[in-house]
Amino acid sequence: MPAENQDRRRVAMKLGNGIRGRIWAGWLAAGLLLVLSACGPEMEAGPSELPAWGIDPGPSQSAAQQVQAAGEIVYDEGVIPLTQEQEGLIHGYMAAAYEALAQLEEPDFSVLFADPVQVQTNESAITLQIGLRTLIPEVDYSLTGYSYTLTCREMVWREDGRLEVRAEEASVQNFAQFPGVDSKRGSNGHVFVLEETGSGWRLWGHWECDILFTQLAEQVGEDDVAQAYLDAAPDYLSQLRQAWQEREASREERAVLPQADEPYDRQAALAYADRYAMERSQAWPDYSDYGGNCQNFASQCLLAGGIPMDTEGPDIWKWYGPDPSETVLAEGRSPSWSGVNQFREYAMKNNGFGLSALVDAPYYTGQPGDLIQMGTADSLRHTVVVRDLATDAAGQTVDYLVHSNTNDMENYPASLYGYPVFSLIRIIGWNRG
Repeated sequence: MPAENQDRRRVAMKLGNGIRGRIWAGWLAAGLLLVLSACGPEMEAGPSELPAWGIDPGPSQSAAQQVQAAGEIVYDEGVIPLTQEQEGLIHGYMAAAYEALAQLEEPDFSVLFADPVQVQTNESAITLQIGLRTLIPEVDYSLTGYSYTLTCREMVWREDGRLEVRAEEASVQNFAQFPGVDSKRGSNGHVFVLEETGSGWRLWGHWECDILFTQLAEQVGEDDVAQAYLDAAPDYLSQLRQAWQEREASREERAVLPQADEPYDRQAALAYADRYAMERSQAWPDYSDYGGNCQNFASQCLLAGGIPMDTEGPDIWKWYGPDPSETVLAEGRSPSWSGVNQFREYAMKNNGFGLSALVDAPYYTGQPGDLIQMGTADSLRHTVVVRDLATDAAGQTVDYLVHSNTNDMENYPASLYGYPVFSLIRIIGWNRG
């Protein structure tokens, strides 16, 4: 691998984590930037048009609603700061994106980008987010406030004369549905590419990872992912809407819970989750760059809630050291400790000593301290810890606020993760054997 590409890969791995980190690394190593490289000579420049997706904003704020907003750009040591004009351009993008999400109204990026194709691609990504936020009629996911900090990790002058800015975003969003609650998101990667034009600096492109981008990159490859995103986003939103309708149709289902000799200490598990949702405990390794830290974090929460490690019988769940181990000895780690699907299998099969849980419990029966696993029809990819319930006027659960690691989240609505498949794991307690 050329030295330049090696450097790109090294930087990308710092910015990314888990599966998204590895995909990002591959894109950058190849000198590709997803939507940033979408424009080609065969694409005809024309006015930006959003697809008609049939989004109903629902009970959102009016456009005149004042939103408390704040944003800043900071720099890693040794990174030369952008000019005031360049910073203003990036702040302009962030403000336009957040204001669209705040008001649940389609964005307008036309004055920010030099290329109409990039306008359309970035507007589509935000429109998909708005679709997610208006999916549940009973909740108001408009914003009363937001703040962000963009940390510039590296800036590179490209051979084509454009300036590539790689940054990580930490943000706080205040949803109208949850007054006084800070919904936090950390380490969200952005790539901005700036181009100097005859009328000043403009964005040549921007990329921010979301679930759909990740899936498409795996399916079609880097060269075709941008156009694939434009083509797939409306259908993907339809899939999400159908999945929500199916969950609603099963609302009346009731769980038949297994027995447990000892209860689960939910408050202790939640205290641990609150402490380490946005950072890492130094007592445990961080698997963010090795497939993701989400299940490792969830397992730690269960342990804090009194669920003992299990080395008895054919199904085990343990962490005594970093080396893989499927023995019944108090050494190494089992795949079920840090693997999403491996933990799921353990929770389903274990019927002796250790964890007592109900996998695929009726979705709306969850309680704080339970787990939700998310993914696609092909694979579950993520585990989160339920922190609180989102309820409608009648007191029915309609969504969950959750904590998670890898892309660190705190008090974030589960439905906004953007996966079509959700599986609730009710944690009951543990058995002595």
